Amino acid sequence: MKQLEQYRAVLRTLEDWDSFLLEKRAAAAALCEPRLLRRREHAERVLHLLDQITASLLGIQNRKTDDFRTLRQGLGYCWSVATAACPDKGKETLEKWLSSSDPDVRWIMRQNLSKNRLLRMDPAWVQKWAVCLGRNSLSAL
Repeated sequence: MKQLEQYRAVLRTLEDWDSFLLEKRAAAAALCEPRLLRRREHAERVLHLLDQITASLLGIQNRKTDDFRTLRQGLGYCWSVATAACPDKGKETLEKWLSSSDPDVRWIMRQNLSKNRLLRMDPAWVQKWAVCLGRNSLSAL
């Protein structure tokens, strides 16, 4: 029970947090642990946090830094973990980003679509979005 309260406290702290790129990456990676996302409320809050972090990428001018690439790579994994934990809300939130024209966001989304956890969750949905991202098949991701 104490761990659950600590996890909730961390989520509350991070939801309104604006920080450096590596801190965002560390927060996303720490929260996107499948065992921590068993409760729907936690998964939904983590999806909200990932949404905020992804939105923050759009305002970054210099995307050639190691910090930016590290955050981008982390998000290329985290979205699939949170979406698999809460498929309905995850797919709804992901679809907004899957429609993005931003090249880095599209890269993040392609990486997540290539994860087996999403394919197991909903293969038809993954295939649909793979095609929308300009790929003819999942193997092209």
